[in-house]
Formats: sequence, C-alpha cells, structure tokens
Amino acid sequence: DFIPYRKAYLDELIRHDGLTTGDTPSICTSCGVHEAIYKCTDCAWSCLYCAHCTIKMHKHLTLHRIKIWNGHFFADITLQTIGQGVQLGHDGEDCPSPARKSTDFEVLDLSGQHTITLTFCGCTGSSEPRIQLLRVGWFPASTERPNSAFTFDALNTFQLLNIQGKLSAYNFYCSLVHKTDNMGVSERPYQRDRYDEFLPVIRIWRHLKMLKRAGRAHDPLGIESTLDGECAVECPACPHPGKNLPATWEDAAPSVRWMYCLILTIDANFRLKLKEKGNQADAALGNGWSHWVPREDFNAYVAAYGAVVEPNYCDSELRAVNSAPRNPSDWKASGAGACVCGHHGLVRRNGLGNLFLGEKYANMDFITFCGLVRAVIVMLWFSYDIICQWSCNLLQRNTQLPPLMQVDPTILEASKKTLPKFHEYNHGYSCQTKYAVNITRHTGRTNNEDPERFWAYANPASMSTREMGEGSREDTLDDLARSYNFRKIIRFGSFYPTKLDDAIEMCAAHQEAFEKFDNTIPKSVSDEWGDMVAAWDADSTQPNPYVEPDQGTTTAAVKLELAEEEAADAARGIIRSQDKSVSSFLCNTLDLEEEQRVLILRSKAKSTTLQASAHQEKRNTLRVRIERHRQSQLAYMPGVPGIHETGTHPVTPNPHRPEHAHLWLPSAIPKNLWLSACLPGLPEKEKHLRVAQADDALADLRRQLRVSATVRDFKRVNIGGTSQRKGTRTNIILDRFHQKIERTKARYRAAYAALAQLDPGGEWTAHLQELKEDDVRSPHRDHDDEELRSKKKKAKQNRPSEGRHELSWIWLRQGPGGRPTEALSADEISDDMRAEWARMKARADRWSEEVVWLVEEMRHILQYFRWRATRWKRKRALRKDVNPAVARGLQAYSEKQAYLINVLAHSFAQKWYPLHQKHAIDVQWPSEFIPST
Repeated sequence: DFIPYRKAYLDELIRHDGLTTGDTPSICTSCGVHEAIYKCTDCAWSCLYCAHCTIKMHKHLTLHRIKIWNGHFFADITLQTIGQGVQLGHDGEDCPSPARKSTDFEVLDLSGQHTITLTFCGCTGSSEPRIQLLRVGWFPASTERPNSAFTFDALNTFQLLNIQGKLSAYNFYCSLVHKTDNMGVSERPYQRDRYDEFLPVIRIWRHLKMLKRAGRAHDPLGIESTLDGECAVECPACPHPGKNLPATWEDAAPSVRWMYCLILTIDANFRLKLKEKGNQADAALGNGWSHWVPREDFNAYVAAYGAVVEPNYCDSELRAVNSAPRNPSDWKASGAGACVCGHHGLVRRNGLGNLFLGEKYANMDFITFCGLVRAVIVMLWFSYDIICQWSCNLLQRNTQLPPLMQVDPTILEASKKTLPKFHEYNHGYSCQTKYAVNITRHTGRTNNEDPERFWAYANPASMSTREMGEGSREDTLDDLARSYNFRKIIRFGSFYPTKLDDAIEMCAAHQEAFEKFDNTIPKSVSDEWGDMVAAWDADSTQPNPYVEPDQGTTTAAVKLELAEEEAADAARGIIRSQDKSVSSFLCNTLDLEEEQRVLILRSKAKSTTLQASAHQEKRNTLRVRIERHRQSQLAYMPGVPGIHETGTHPVTPNPHRPEHAHLWLPSAIPKNLWLSACLPGLPEKEKHLRVAQADDALADLRRQLRVSATVRDFKRVNIGGTSQRKGTRTNIILDRFHQKIERTKARYRAAYAALAQLDPGGEWTAHLQELKEDDVRSPHRDHDDEELRSKKKKAKQNRPSEGRHELSWIWLRQGPGGRPTEALSADEISDDMRAEWARMKARADRWSEEVVWLVEEMRHILQYFRWRATRWKRKRALRKDVNPAVARGLQAYSEKQAYLINVLAHSFAQKWYPLHQKHAIDVQWPSEFIPST
C-alpha cells in the first residue's frame, strides 16, 4: 500500500531541509522586525524566527535543538550560542543574588547532549546546587560542585529500554551522542565523554525509584530501617496471611486449605555469570532489600556449607550440581539461582543469588529459604529439577540455616516435592512416578517451569551484567526482577479469564472421559484402586498406584532361558552333536546383524582417507566372521545351501559387501521351507530372541531420547550463544546420540520385521508396533528430535500443549505378556489397567483442582489489591519531620498509588466477572470490586 506514495513521502522529508517560504528568509512573524533564520526542530510547525524571539520562546525549553539558515542549508547551532542562559532557583526568572555561573554545564537529555550557560541561585536560604538541579528535573552527576546532569526523562527512558529491550548503558549513551553529532566532527565543548558519570547515576536512579515505589519515603523511621525483601514486588495471587486470606483460613478444612499452600520453584542459570576483575568490593545500594539475597549473610553461609557434597541417589543425567566454569578463576560467580512462586511465576523476595563453582545445595538452600523470613507458612510445595537429590537431606540442612530462616520440621517433612514437568523425562522411571506433578494431589495444572521463563527474560542482559561490578549487577538484576514481576501482575487481567475458561472446558472433558472408562471397570475393582490412590496420596511410602510392573523381556533373560532349556535337554540325555549350542548360534547371528547395521550407517557418512581405511578393515573382519558363521550354520539350517541355489531370497543393494550379506535365520526363509531347512524348534527360539531384542531396543531408544533431551536443555539454558567452543562440543555429543538412535531404530525394525515373518498376529503384537519416524520422539513435546522438528515445521504451530498432547506409543507400557486387555480376567485387568485408571483419574482431578484454584486466586488478587491500596492511604501522613512541600508530595504520591491500584483491581474485576456469571461461579470478592451491572 505504501509503494504508490513513496515518492510523495520522500519529497516531504526533503522539503524540511530547505526554506519553505521562498528563496530567501522572511521577516520574523513574531516581532516583524528582524530576519527569521532560526528554527527549532523540537517545536511544532518548525516556523522561522529571529534570535531574540527564539530565545524568548525557549525561556523554559532550554534543551530544544536549534538550526540556523546559513544561506545554503540549515546548520546546527545551540541556544547558548545565540545568547540564552539558564537561571536556577526562581522558576527560570532572574535571581537577585546569583551564585556560581558555569558556561560549560553539560546536560544529557533524550534530545542529545547539550552545553548550556547555567547560573545557580545564591539567595539566603537557597538550596544546595545539587538540590536546585533536582528541582528542575535534572539529576546531578556529582554531589559537590556539579558541572553536568542527566534529565529525569533520559534516566527514566533508559531504565525502561534496559528493562524491556536489555539495551546497555553504553549503547544508550552512544545513541544520544550520535544524535547530537553523528559525524563526530564538531569542535563544541560538549563532546567530552560523560559515560563514566552516566553509569553511577543510572544505578542511583534505579535505587531511588525502587525506594519510592516501595513506600520507603513515607516511613518515619527512615530508609535505613528497610527490612530484607521489603522493596520486592510481591505476587498478589500467592497466599499472604493478613493480606488476602480469609480470617478463618487456619481453621479451613483440608479440602480448602490446600489452596493456601506456598509453591516454591527453584532453578539455576549458568548464563548470568560475573567476571572476576580484581576490583574492590562493590556494595549494592540496597543490599538484600529487594529480590537479591543479603550478600554478607549469603556468602558466610556458603563459605561454611558450600563444600559439602551429598551423594547422588538419582539416575538423572543432570549434573549441574557438580558443574563449574572452565576457568573458575576468571569468574566471580558462575551463574545465578532463583526461587519463584510456582503457579504464577513471580520472583520471590530475596529469591535471587549467586552460584559459585556449580549449583551447590548451600547456595540454593539459602536462596530458597531466605524469602520465608517473616512469612506465615502452613503448607509448602517445592519443585526443582533435581528434587530427588535435593530433598533427601533437606531436614538436616534446615537445621544449618540461620535461625530466622529455618522452617518448622513438621511443615517441611509434610511438604510436596515434585519435578518440573519439562524436566520429568530427564529422570528415570522411578523418579517420574514418585515426583511427577500430574499424579500429585492438589497441584492443579501447575507446570513449575516458570524459572525458565524468567531466565529467558533476563538472559539477554547477561552480556552486560557479567562486565559490571558485583553491586551494580545485583542492582540491575533486582530491577529486572521487579519489572518482570510487575508486568506479570499487569497481565493477570487477561491471563486468568483465558486460563479459567480453558480449565472449565478441559475439566468437563477429562471428567467425562474418566467416567466412561471407570464404567467399564467392576466397581469393586475401581473402589480398591481408589483406596490405593488415597493411601498413596496420604503417604507416599505406600504402594504407588501409578507404577506399572516391569513387563518387558530382555535379551539377556531369553538367552538365560534358552541356555537352561539346553541344560535340561542334556540332563534328559538329549545330546547335541554340534560344538555350539542353538542359543549361541542364534545370539551370534544377531551380533553379526548388529555389526552389519553399524557398518551400513557408517558407510553413509562422509569420511577421511584414514577413516575409510579403518572402515574397510572392519569390513574385512566381518566378512571372515560371516564365512565362519555359514560353516557352523549348516548344522542348524542344512537347507540354506539349497535356498542359495534356487535363488529364493531377496535382492540386496550390494551383495558383495559383507554388511549386505544374508545371514539366513528362519525369519528370512519362507515358512513352507522351515521343515526342510531348519532344525525343529529353531523358529520358535528365534521368535523369543526377537521379542527380547525388540524390547531391549525400545528401552535403549527411550534412554537415548531422554539423554539427548537433557543435553539439548543444558545447551539451550546454559550455553546458547555464549560459547562457540562449548556449543560445538555439545553438538558433537548430540550427533553421537543421533547416530545411536538411528542404529537402535534399525535394530528394532529388524526385530519387528522378523517377528512379522515368524509369528504374524502373535501375542507380541499387543505391545510391539511398527516404528514410524513420527513415533521416535521424546515424551515432552518440546524435546522432539531436531530432524523430526524440521519435518514438522509447518504443523508445529498446531501442536497440542503439554497437557493435551499424545505420547508416542514407545513410552506406553503394555499388559502382562503382551496380551490384549479384552482377553484378561477381572483379576488380571486389575493389575494391568490400574495405572491407566489412576492416571486418567489424576488428569480429571488436576483439571478440577485448577478450576477451584484459579477462582480462589482471583479473590486473592482483588483482596490483596484492596489491602495494598489501604496501606498506601495510611502512609500519606506518617512522616512529621518534613517541610510542607515534601509533605504534599508524600500525600499526593500515596493517593496516586492507591488510585492506580484500585483502577487496576476494577479493570480486572470487569474482565473476570462475566466469566463467573457465565459458569455460575459464586463471587466472593470485596464488594467494591463487584460490578453493579
């Protein structure tokens, strides 16, 4: 649509560079006397005026940019050059007793870098120069004899750009300098570098804004009385006794009380490093006042307990606990740890801290429990990607914490402990069934992955924060956390209706699905299962109803079974004439098949001359082994030579290469030739081995997918684009696993094809299926293999979410012996279908809990807003030690904050109320927030 108008738009841009009234300047339209050769690029209309009128019109617009017509074009000039000065202390009017005058005072504004003539007020009772600057909205670069300043607008804009776009101070400053003189050829004195002054000023600005927004200016006890975490942005949806919980919450029934549980999700990030520069200690301006832990207490605790190494009880591939940067002496901190509220994703107060040489328990313990000081807690729920390890000795470590941070052991022991959903399949099956969120009662649809969302928000700032001093970095990350929390709260208005509407719909769908399934189960059986679920919910040491018995067959087990059969034959006097047993012959053949698969896959890859030579040597060795195999094969399959002669065999791609040679097991021979070609019972024995081979291949495939998903997660979260060397090394590891996955797929498909020939439609079909490319994926939808992702690129946007997507069949366990369930008796159904029944019930229960939880949290939020607004109103006149002007400012700011909070609460209520009416949900909000219509 723009292209037809492009020329006209460009002409209008060019028009601004010339005179618009004629070939020569006209007379000033303001005074009608002097020639009009000046125009302001910041005023509207950009009319031309004379020097006198330009100064008069800009008496209170001292930082506007002026241009002069030099006879050929508009050149840059300043208001100072044409005679304007700035007087402080009298709202721009003349001062009867002017004090120090500076002819080279510099001000950095959004319009650029300006040099002005500035005069301070020297009247009796006048304020200090720094205060005079602050009163016109200019922040002095120094406290004594300031000669430069930064406008509030510039500081506020940088803070917003830094928070939203992670723009560094250097890039922001350079942008303003380039806006002033993009060519860098100006000889004017304002070109002196003020970047070093800008850095501490923006840090002080963040600190002062934090104190102001937290109401610290209103405290009669002073700023120094600020408590740890008092300036943090709290989550209004979390339970806060005395703020947003019912008066009788402590006496609530268990069916209601679970909604007052505090959820703490813990995670670490190895991108937010801090370089060791050997600088002196750089203290944070508000040490421990916001989201960062108090540094001295934290460092002392880590120094005392950080070296303790606890044993690993989990088969997880995660090794973050022991990881450390490559050159630890180069880093003062190897990353950061965080504790966020699990259902809403806001960073907890005092919920951020440094990591040193890995994700040590001491660091994470302090970060987790520091924010619980002064908190009233009845129930806790911890989520951590290594919860199976971290929780083992938690009670003992709790006693090591500072006294104010220690939690009642009874509450700690009864706390829920789960894995984040995204990380569940990085763990083994035992952890998945013990710490899975979906099977844990009273967890709703919480996924506990919110730390990852905060890291995604903060990581773009990591390249600048790693270069800062320690205190500056803490102040900056504190500011990011406060902004992140605030933006999350603002989005609650639209977030909760969407979540609630979806939860109500899914609750009904899953409840209906469960009831239909439950109706197919005898009531006595379902009652028994229900009791088992209730018992496990109450005591996790009871038998886990979600765990299925291990029903797969392993190759090793079948080999043992065949060997025992041969030993029994020998005991009965049945002696084989061959030196090698039947089982040894079959197992040797399967080993040769595996070697063939390895060679086939390697031959497809590009190789150097040296690699090709080694590959050929392996091929020669395999050829010799196959020749020996064919000699011994005559004893067990005497009819194979005849099949060779008749040509009754499939065509191979390259029959002269040993990796494509036929090994001639019964599965490769037509069934009508078995009697003449094989010894009796050989096809049956091969079938047993093939079933075990397929089961083993599936187990290997699941493990490889789980490990490769772990490696990809680690790369995404902790490496990303921060290290090309580490990224390359990780890609090599992933490529290695990809090759293993391809080989395992080939092994399974060979076993499946053999079984289809040996026993088509047999019992094995109940738990083994054809393996398609789409089936080879991790349980979590975001862990799909990279190759599979590229194939699904177009359909990716339509993939269902974690709570709705369908698992690949390779992750689903089957009935005993692989028999179809409809052929089982009632007792057998109980053992086979219990886990599926329990999981379907859990899904329905979780969605039901989510509905109730979301409704209660809406009440939490509105109740918290009312408490917060009332608190601001009470602050308006607390301080008595201030002058009238400051008192009026305190009062106005209190009223403004209370008003804004009430406006936000009413806007939320307007969005939420129709949904409550639509679904006939009882509204228990504060009455002032219930819409009248």
